[in-house]
Amino acid sequence: MSVAVVTPYYREDLADLLSAHQSVLQQDIQVRHIMVADGYPKHLVGLWACEHIILPSAHRDAGNFARGAGALHAFQTGATHVCFLDADNWLESHHVSSLFERMSASGAEIGVSRRMLRRLDRSILDPFDWESDGTQFADTGTMMLSRAAIEIAALWATLPVELSGAGDQVLWSAINARGFRIARTELATMNYKTKWAVHYTGRGEPAPDGTVGLGYVQAATAYWQALPETDRRRLLHGRS
Repeated sequence: MSVAVVTPYYREDLADLLSAHQSVLQQDIQVRHIMVADGYPKHLVGLWACEHIILPSAHRDAGNFARGAGALHAFQTGATHVCFLDADNWLESHHVSSLFERMSASGAEIGVSRRMLRRLDRSILDPFDWESDGTQFADTGTMMLSRAAIEIAALWATLPVELSGAGDQVLWSAINARGFRIARTELATMNYKTKWAVHYTGRGEPAPDGTVGLGYVQAATAYWQALPETDRRRLLHGRS
């Protein structure tokens, strides 16, 4: 068993990157951390205990290509399982082990945890987010892929840029359409620092400065709906 955690990054603050990295180092089983600079590498990251991959230019796709490329690198260099962690999020210390144990016990190709929503100041907004339930939807940062699901890593790397705002939704639909077995830990072991205003207003709080609306997601959804059926089938099923 060899597990890697892939973190794509763009122009995030170094403090956020360090928090994400430290949460990987503090896992209760040994893991590799692969940090992928999407066109804007930070010199200090290259000095950390990680594998630092530098892409020559930004892909402007919410980290999709960097995420997929990092996962494919991990599998090609010996990883049996790959998790994902966005640059401004962080993991609980048993995130990786609980996913691996649940997948091993069930024989599933993909594992998912739950997520804890954090405010921009890192305080807890919702300790057990209902939205990313591992059934209707799963945030990328809650997923673990086995080598048997390597095609999902390839899909991340080849997703059209126009679908960037709905990448999670498309990937989750593809995972289900392709019939992968899914193991669910039901543990909120991924901390998601949310910038989405709806997460605050939907829980009775005013959206703080620095949050955004759903325009980016809605544009991607409109693009998806306008795609020819053959293109949607290819993305979801891996064939036309």
